[in-house]
Amino acid sequence: MDSTPLPQAPHPLAPDSQTACYLPWLKVRVLIRAALTHPWAAETWPEVREHLKWLLAEEARLRRQGWLN
Repeated sequence: MDSTPLPQAPHPLAPDSQTACYLPWLKVRVLIRAALTHPWAAETWPEVREHLKWLLAEEARLRRQGWLN
């Protein structure tokens, strides 16, 4: 008997991406908050720091475009 789990069917009312309906600035803010509040292991911090640089740059880009005014 094969013990591989069956893929779950998406909810019929859910969009293709669960975050498809969120605004870009909200996605970035949630990711920044998660990165800063999660208790990361010491060996994971270099990778998190690289992601934070990109997220802060993306937030600045969105701010210049007027999303955060």
